[in-house]
Amino acid sequence: MRFIDTNIFIYSITNHPRFGDVARSILRRIDAGEDTLTSTLVLCEVSWVLEAMGRQSSIKPTLEKILSYESLQVVSFDQEDLISGASNMTAYQIDFNDGVNLSLMTRLGIREVYSNDTRHLGRVDFLNLLFG
Repeated sequence: MRFIDTNIFIYSITNHPRFGDVARSILRRIDAGEDTLTSTLVLCEVSWVLEAMGRQSSIKPTLEKILSYESLQVVSFDQEDLISGASNMTAYQIDFNDGVNLSLMTRLGIREVYSNDTRHLGRVDFLNLLFG
């Protein structure tokens, strides 16, 4: 199973000129049934980005679309993930949200991530970033 990072959804939603096509290709694979996983924190990040862009009216339909993927499992974080996430933040020099998502991935045995976030998740030696 692979984890879907925030940037995949954002690149697709915003029609990113460089990464939008790749992101949509990944989402088509999920729509076709590839088993994947993301977190409630990723969904919050997607919402925060849309809000910051002044696209508040897009949040609900975007979340509904993401949640409509039958093969996409959405997992919540717990208190231990928060504490572990803070430790990950320090250990890997990544931001807090990535640290929490890393806690979820570690707990669930996920080592492959759909993302091109080499600046943060790319620092984690046991993760394999997939973008394409």
